[in-house]
This record gives sequence, structure tokens and C-alpha cells, in this order.
Amino acid sequence: MIICHCNKITDKEILEIGDRIAQENPDAPIHSNQIYQGRECKAKCGCCRPMIEALLLRDGHDVAVARTQEIAKAKHPHFHGAPNDCPGFS
Repeated sequence: MIICHCNKITDKEILEIGDRIAQENPDAPIHSNQIYQGRECKAKCGCCRPMIEALLLRDGHDVAVARTQEIAKAKHPHFHGAPNDCPGFS
């Protein structure tokens, strides 16, 4: 299932990257930015961050939850919609 519509990242890819990050540094929480970096891309609208974090938490990973300010910085300057207005859901 596609979780990040901007970058076409699937739930399977998120969990694979999360597992790899956790193996490389087991004592540190995973940041959603590390998932994008593992896929060699960057957050665009930022709407998928909560779902990425939820998937990683469900899979048993320690996760650093993005703050609202971090998500706002990642959004496109022209994007002002609510989370359900994300590009992949319109």
C-alpha cells in the first residue's frame, strides 16, 4: 500500500528501511526523515509522517515523533490543506 503519495513509498519499503536503520543503530529512535533518506528522497507535503511513524511503532520500533513545526517546514509553500487534503487523497 502506498503511504507517501508524493514519493510513492509503500508500507513495505517503510518497514524494510526502518528495520535496516534499527539494525545499524539499535539505541536511537527512528525519525521519519531517515525513511525518506533511506529512499533517497525528501518529505514534500509531510502528510504521510504520522502514518510512517504509526507503522514503525506498530512494528515495534522506537520512533521520534515529528513536531508540528517540523512538518510545517517540510510542506510546500503553496500547500495549506488539512491532512485529508494531501495530494494523494484528492
